Amino acid sequence: MKTIQACILIVILFFAFSIASVSALGSSSFGGKSGDWIEYGLTQFGLPTSSGEPSEWVRMDFLSVEGANVTVNATLYTSNWTIENETITIDLTSQNPQDDITLGPWFNARAYFIPVGLNITDPVYLGQAFGTQNITGETTESYAGVGRTVIFTNFTIQGSHYILYWDKQTGVLTEGLEYFGNVTAVAAYNDVLVSGTNMWSPPILWPVLLWVAIALAIVLGILSSRRVSKKVHKKGNTKPTLTKTQSFFSFGLSRGKDY
Repeated sequence: MKTIQACILIVILFFAFSIASVSALGSSSFGGKSGDWIEYGLTQFGLPTSSGEPSEWVRMDFLSVEGANVTVNATLYTSNWTIENETITIDLTSQNPQDDITLGPWFNARAYFIPVGLNITDPVYLGQAFGTQNITGETTESYAGVGRTVIFTNFTIQGSHYILYWDKQTGVLTEGLEYFGNVTAVAAYNDVLVSGTNMWSPPILWPVLLWVAIALAIVLGILSSRRVSKKVHKKGNTKPTLTKTQSFFSFGLSRGKDY
């Protein structure tokens, strides 16, 4: 019985942990945390200077994340030197122009991370340059060697067409495409793509552990119930033994009946 109770307690604790994790994620405006980092490579196609390889990189280091307030250090660099570095705190719920960070040919920093929990048709503010856009779809892609569920938007501004993808769990940009001119002709475009991150390194999957714990609890419960059943069965088949006193008393009663 104690074993069964312990197993049930384990299952309840795992459920409580999972629910708490989901609730914490849902209550946070951004899914990243202090110490997270993500790096992107910029590759240009169809331009005179295009090489088919990343020509610049940008690294985003999240110094602190408190609800909607995200403090990030952004560093733009090439293979030879650092071009630009800036640290700023952004409120993802505001539309303050001072929260915009523009790094060379890269997107505004507001496009690199958005609140978590957005679904198709939900609006998202991407800075002054892109304004407010709606999420238009959801799909699964592989980034930095890991499959991720992503949401995306696409829109056209000043002759250029943009498609932006964000990791749904964390809200961080996974890829950004900027097509110049007619998108169907694909004459030239920029591709901003995740090249490395510690935000979704293969973790211990809590759902898997939860199901393992449930399976283990069931097995232990079955084994425990079998033990209890065997003990009851064995006890029920035990023949009673009479003491000498009981035997004599029974004998006396028997003789009394003879008279």
